[in-house]
Amino acid sequence: MLDEISKEDMALNENVIDNYARVYGSLYTDKINELKNVINSKHSLSDSFNVFALEAGLGKSKAIIEVINENLDDWDNKQSYLIVRRFTIDIQQSQKYLEHHNNPLLTKVLGITSDNWNEWQYKIDKLKDIRVLIISHQRYINLCLDDTVRQAFMVNRKVLVIDEKVNFPIYTFSKKTYDEVRSLLHTSIQPEYDKVCQKLLKELQKQEVQKSINKVLRCEPKIHPATLVNFQKVMEVNIENEKDNKTRNTLKHFMAGLDQWYSTKCVYNSGNISTYNRKHKLWGLKNNIILDASAGIDGIYNLGNFKLIGQKRIVDHSNSIFRIFNFNSSKSHLRNNHSEFYPEICEKIKANHKTDDKTLIICHKDNHKAILELLYQAEISRIGIGDEYNGEKFAINWFGNLIGKNEYSNFTQCWIIGTPNIPYEQYLVQYMMHKQDDLGKKSIDIVRGRFKNDEFRAVQLGYIASEIYQSIKRIQRNAMPHGEFFIVNSDEQIMKMVLSQIKGTDNVEITDMDFQQKKKGLKKVDNVDRIVDYLYKLSKGEYPKKDVFLALGITTNFNRILTDARVKALLATDTGLGIINVHNKLIEKLTDPIDPADE
Repeated sequence: MLDEISKEDMALNENVIDNYARVYGSLYTDKINELKNVINSKHSLSDSFNVFALEAGLGKSKAIIEVINENLDDWDNKQSYLIVRRFTIDIQQSQKYLEHHNNPLLTKVLGITSDNWNEWQYKIDKLKDIRVLIISHQRYINLCLDDTVRQAFMVNRKVLVIDEKVNFPIYTFSKKTYDEVRSLLHTSIQPEYDKVCQKLLKELQKQEVQKSINKVLRCEPKIHPATLVNFQKVMEVNIENEKDNKTRNTLKHFMAGLDQWYSTKCVYNSGNISTYNRKHKLWGLKNNIILDASAGIDGIYNLGNFKLIGQKRIVDHSNSIFRIFNFNSSKSHLRNNHSEFYPEICEKIKANHKTDDKTLIICHKDNHKAILELLYQAEISRIGIGDEYNGEKFAINWFGNLIGKNEYSNFTQCWIIGTPNIPYEQYLVQYMMHKQDDLGKKSIDIVRGRFKNDEFRAVQLGYIASEIYQSIKRIQRNAMPHGEFFIVNSDEQIMKMVLSQIKGTDNVEITDMDFQQKKKGLKKVDNVDRIVDYLYKLSKGEYPKKDVFLALGITTNFNRILTDARVKALLATDTGLGIINVHNKLIEKLTDPIDPADE
């Protein structure tokens, strides 16, 4: 694979820094020198990270490699480096560049990938002799869990460079997760599986009433340790014997989560129970640098021991045009307006695409097929999809799959269709992960889609703004950008955060979609919802079942209604909210209704 990285590719990489230096002079070279000084710092910062936040597309990664290359030529500089990059191709390119400019027999540069790890895992004691060691984000994450192997990667090394923010895994249990994993297990294992999931399923049932509400809740499910250990032993054998890679990975991820759901404080929201592994955290050497262009607006960098540097925006976008469509682009609003929104947006994509344009469309992965179908109908047939891009004039990709991607750098147009929200509970898990602390007694209330607590809201808004900013910077990655950016978003605060990271955004046009937007539809209320609402309002006492149903005009399906999870969640005997007991002919209300003024 290394042989496939041509000299032309390396020359192109070298020219990037020269181009910016020629156009912006000291504005740019001063920042690169600042980065060089941080790499060569003699200070001991083992518990902290310098975050170099120079804007996306300015060659931070290439500059790092060039600085290290200069140091390798300096006989007085004996530093050894650990570089963490996102993709295998990045590892290979870095290794090839350094070997091309130095004597590989003397310098000793090694990129660890899945191709050569089988060899190196049996001689990790030799890693201390490697001057520049390059690994992936995933290997860095894996090393969090293995103290011995991690130490072998750290020994004799002083400088750590992490290229782009490391995204540690979040483990989520839901009914969908339960069903998927159960379907992959042999029937002989399923009873044990059901037993180990029982407490988690009961927690979901307990919160069923809250499933359709924008509300997050703390939860801490417990299990007898022996039950968990016995199942883990069974699954170790099962996973080891599994021949299908996809199935094996699904089961391994579930088991990694199972250990955490029962040992770490969790957060519930909308049918999900989420948490993280406390061992998954940033670890460093004596001198640690993170390269992250969006660090200035990402709220997680307010939570740990981070020092932001190099934030000044340099590239002038005054020749670019930013068109913002004032439209609520949340998943639910797009869903409510899909029959009008998608045809119109696809018409606009086609109408604005000129002969010489190359157009990138960014959306939620769940929505890309709807857009593709309409573009195909509009006779736009050659479209690069996701990672399968082969030079087409149109490409479509999705949030979460873009950072570090450079194949769209010469595109002229970018459409951002959707708001890159993640489930509410995941923002709080990210907070706990980077703060290395629990939520404490802080309010986790949500008002108009935003957390009331300032720290939680900063993580939420920063995540969304960072994703949009990184999406914008996928195209026109050159010294004098001349692109058109079409952004569907009605959140003024988010857009201000995004545009604050882009110098020269003078040409901003705000417009509306042509069709009349539908408001968010009311949740369809069924008889179960009506019963739940009625029971909440009843005074403390006993009520004949038939009277309760007759009061609401319900004449059938009594048993189905009373055994629905939303009703069972109210039972005092089912570890639920504890406001009712159901007897043979009576419903016993255990509490008086809560006065809204008391809430």
